[in-house]
Amino acid sequence: MTARPILCERLRIPPFDPAVLKPTKWATAQQKAKLGNAILRFIALGMPAGKFTPALYNRLSNMFGFIAHYNRIGFAQTWFENAATRRDFLDQVARHPCWGDPSFVWSDVEREIGQRIRENLLVEAWAARAREEQIAREKSELAGLMAKHGGTTTSAVAPAPPVQPGLF
Repeated sequence: MTARPILCERLRIPPFDPAVLKPTKWATAQQKAKLGNAILRFIALGMPAGKFTPALYNRLSNMFGFIAHYNRIGFAQTWFENAATRRDFLDQVARHPCWGDPSFVWSDVEREIGQRIRENLLVEAWAARAREEQIAREKSELAGLMAKHGGTTTSAVAPAPPVQPGLF
């Protein structure tokens, strides 16, 4: 089941400014800004697996404590399969401590992306979507089981809370 996207265009505003990013030995500030903006755009579109490009995979598999998995498809299946996996992806991004000197790693880009995810409450939004999907799956399963085995739905009646009688 693929998740309906949660769109968050304001995540991309303002775009990364290369003037505030530190270049590394391996990437210029402009490259960091360009890929940082691409990551924000991907998240803002709801993380559609079809938009998970090789460039995004190569960078994200080295950021936020993620690992490469077997390949880009395996990474996408792990993190963008449904609302629950998207929630887990964003939770890891939002909680990552962003270690390292930005002159050597992309911690400046990581820090800003995590901050924007927290400010826009995206983890909470995807958690709500994951609950909706779980309820829909369970209702569908219940309907299939009832069709197979017959019967009617019964509502569970919660037992009354115990009442402690007075001491005297």
